[in-house]
Amino acid sequence: MAYNKAANAAFAWLGLVFWSFQLAPQGTHTFCNLNSVAWQNFCRKSTEGVSVVMLYFWFAGNMFYGAYAVADKLYFGLIIQPQIFAFFTLLNILQVYWYAYKWSLTKTCSTGAILCIAYAGLHIGFWKAEERAIANHNDGAVTFLGVLPAIVIAAGFFPEFYVCVKEQSVEMSNFFIMLDIMGGVFSTISLAFDHTFDYVASITYLIVVLLDIVLVIMKVYFYIRGTQGRVHGSGIAVSSTSSCAGSQYSSKTSETSPRPFANNDNVELQQLEEGKQPVQ
Repeated sequence: MAYNKAANAAFAWLGLVFWSFQLAPQGTHTFCNLNSVAWQNFCRKSTEGVSVVMLYFWFAGNMFYGAYAVADKLYFGLIIQPQIFAFFTLLNILQVYWYAYKWSLTKTCSTGAILCIAYAGLHIGFWKAEERAIANHNDGAVTFLGVLPAIVIAAGFFPEFYVCVKEQSVEMSNFFIMLDIMGGVFSTISLAFDHTFDYVASITYLIVVLLDIVLVIMKVYFYIRGTQGRVHGSGIAVSSTSSCAGSQYSSKTSETSPRPFANNDNVELQQLEEGKQPVQ
């Protein structure tokens, strides 16, 4: 495909928006309904169904890909894309420690700072290693450093697949999966409008699209089976597109609201249901 600067830039920025911000917290009611991952976690005050191992793989994979993108001089939008994605992945990791592990604010923030320092150091190291490999025309090393992000990011999907199969439900929101697929597609199209199509860089995008499609298939299968979207261990169905306020209200009322009784003849039945001895 012929080089087209405008198309290359346009699709790169589209890929940046779609492939980076699906993990971001969104503040409006509309996006609350759509449930991006971080906002969904905040609404539920839980990261249940999200694998922290997957998030660490994505965090590392985007560090590798960011270094490759800088060294290979991809378009600016494709360079900053993995950095933003890594930032929001880190936010999700810290949410896991905050909500699931009940870490203190100090411990959570300290962990975030350490991960940021490690990310920056390794990013610069791999960036310089990639530049040296390119300068020395070491095609094997260049290809390896370009394919490594795809391998790491792809590996991150498998802990999530395990969680999905174990729980018989895909807790990733439809909004997240849709944005992830579109981001991968647009980023690949951007590469097609560059001077030369970077096949190595495209592997990272296309493997994500492929594995997201697997999540979609799993989600449809679990819907058909009737297990999709159920709160673990409670049997209460939760819509993947429910609003923050709505989900909190439903959860609260289902857990705390007593059953209504029309008259005193049902008091004994109510007491039996609550595990108490009826008052004689």
